[in-house]
Amino acid sequence: MAPGQREVCRARGTAGRCAAAQAALCKATAGHRLLVLQLGGSSDSLGLREERGRRSAEARELITGLRHTLLEGLQQAAAGSEERQELEQLWVLFLSALELFLQDLRRAHHLCQLFSGQRDGTAPLHTGLGGRRGGGPTQPPTALSLEEEVEEVRAILVEMESRVNIPLWTVEATQPEGPSSSMARVAQGEPHTGHHCRVL
Repeated sequence: MAPGQREVCRARGTAGRCAAAQAALCKATAGHRLLVLQLGGSSDSLGLREERGRRSAEARELITGLRHTLLEGLQQAAAGSEERQELEQLWVLFLSALELFLQDLRRAHHLCQLFSGQRDGTAPLHTGLGGRRGGGPTQPPTALSLEEEVEEVRAILVEMESRVNIPLWTVEATQPEGPSSSMARVAQGEPHTGHHCRVL
C-alpha cells in the first residue's frame, strides 16, 4: 500500500474510533445528568451520589481518551480532506459535550453544597415517604471531589479550545436537534444517528 493510502486509512480509522467514543461519551454524560437531576430530591441518597461519582469517572475517562485520539487525528489529517472535515465535526461535538458535562458537574457541586451530609451521617432532607434518606460523604473516599472534577473538565475544555484552531462558525448544523437532545435520545436507548453538523 502506498504511503498516501496508508494515511487515508489511518485517518478514516481515527474518525471511526472518535465517532464511537463520542457516542459512548454522550450516553455516559446523559446518564450522569439524570443522576444530577435527582440530587436534593426524594431519591437523593449516598448510593445515588456514589453512582453519580462512578458515572462521572466513566465520562472523564472517555473524555481523556477521545481528546488524545482526536488531537492526534487532527494533526495527521490533510487540510481540506474529507477525513479532516469529519474530525473537525467531531471536535465541535466534543466541545459541546464537554460544556454540557461541565454545567452538570457545577450543578451537582451546587446541589451537594445545599444538601450536604450532616455530622450524624444523614442528609438534611425529610420527604415524609420514609424518614431520612441516607447522606454521608458525597463521594467514595478514593474518588475525586466535585471541585476536582469540575477543574479537570474545565482544564480539558480550555486546552481543546486553545490547541485546535477551528472557528465554530465554520461548522454548520445539519439537523435541527442539538447535542443535548441527541444525548437525551441516547440515554433513552434510541439509536445514535451520527454527526449532525458539517464544515462550511
